[in-house]
Amino acid sequence: MERVQDNKQCSRVFEQLFKQHYRTLCFYAMSLVNDLDASKDIVHDVFLSLWNHRSTIDFSRPVYPYLLSLTRNRALNYLEHKKIQNNHARQHLADDPTYTLSDDPTREELLERILSRIERLPERCSQVMKLSFIECKKYKEIAEELNISVNTVKTHITTGLKTLRDEFPTSLLLLLLANQNRHAD
Repeated sequence: MERVQDNKQCSRVFEQLFKQHYRTLCFYAMSLVNDLDASKDIVHDVFLSLWNHRSTIDFSRPVYPYLLSLTRNRALNYLEHKKIQNNHARQHLADDPTYTLSDDPTREELLERILSRIERLPERCSQVMKLSFIECKKYKEIAEELNISVNTVKTHITTGLKTLRDEFPTSLLLLLLANQNRHAD
């Protein structure tokens, strides 16, 4: 089974590899990007790439190291892309006069709506978001206060921000993020 030529045979090998390695690769990607949905997308792309290049892959050799390498590279590309997006969004915020730190009544109203929405998040997520964004505590301080891990704090922040991103303008949320990023260490 050096090079898989037969489509049925190739499909069986591919399905076996998927069943055998999907979860492990998702956990690995998650450890790198700290985002479950992104991790699943990354691993999906890895298997799609494997499928698209199946005619050039020697399946008689171990494929797992290749899958790990692909997952790592795609995760690092994802992180680099997120970094560029965040820098672009921060620049947009700096150039956007609508949400400056002025006495803009619309901004205050939106902030109140955001705080109200934070109150309606699941209890622990709401607690973490308030400690981070309202009390400006560092992740480590939040973890110690709530007796949870720093990674759990990060997960709650990620979950809370995903919910808020769906409902509010990005430029307003960046005001929260700018404040939060000063305290994430």
